[in-house]
Amino acid sequence: MDWLNQYAWIGALLFARLGAVMMVAPVFGEQAVPATFRLGLAVLVTATLAPSLAMNAPPAPANVVGAIPLIISEIIIGLILGLGARLMMSALQVAGATAGIASGLGFAQQIDPIASQPAAVFSGFFSLLGLVLIMSAGLHHIMIQAAGDSYAIFPPGGLPPIGDATQFVIDAVANSFRLGIQIAAPVLIFSLIFNIALGLISRLIPQVQVFMTAMPLSVMLGLAVIALGLGGGLMVWLDAMETQMRLLTVR
Repeated sequence: MDWLNQYAWIGALLFARLGAVMMVAPVFGEQAVPATFRLGLAVLVTATLAPSLAMNAPPAPANVVGAIPLIISEIIIGLILGLGARLMMSALQVAGATAGIASGLGFAQQIDPIASQPAAVFSGFFSLLGLVLIMSAGLHHIMIQAAGDSYAIFPPGGLPPIGDATQFVIDAVANSFRLGIQIAAPVLIFSLIFNIALGLISRLIPQVQVFMTAMPLSVMLGLAVIALGLGGGLMVWLDAMETQMRLLTVR
């Protein structure tokens, strides 16, 4: 029974990290994905990567109490890895909220299928586009590769360096906000120019009913600007997402 216990220990240790990644990472860890499907996918990925990762596993502890710290450390590492990619998805929500406010549709909300809560109408749209791009570009494969390669960077049995892990999360948050503003930059520039022009018109020609025409024009022109600049903005975001995922790959 010793070899059976060792295999069970290796499987549990690998599942703790890989399962945590699958539960948090984009595409795999979405709220719309059933929990049973995510669980089954995590078990399948663990069984697939186990033959190549089993050699990195530490020996099984003598009792259950000794296994708890190792399992917790693996879960923490998996959550950090998945959180790095998940935070990049928030860039699209920032871009959607900013574009909605700049175009005059900031108060228009719908249920975001990604966040499973009310959000700006553009936030849900951008998030869905992001998931489609991730699947189309094959970045969900890079997520699994990064999870497997993380064992070469963070061997099982120990916590990652706290300073490096903190810096990793801070950089992901900063990049997500920067990318969100970059994606929404064309709409922000349009909103600034449009509002300045309306202010000048209202001062030069007081008889013009600015407020009656400002909102329809802002919405229509804002939608046009978003349609023109969305492709380039999402390509920049996709490159940043791929770079973020490849930080943990060694191949």
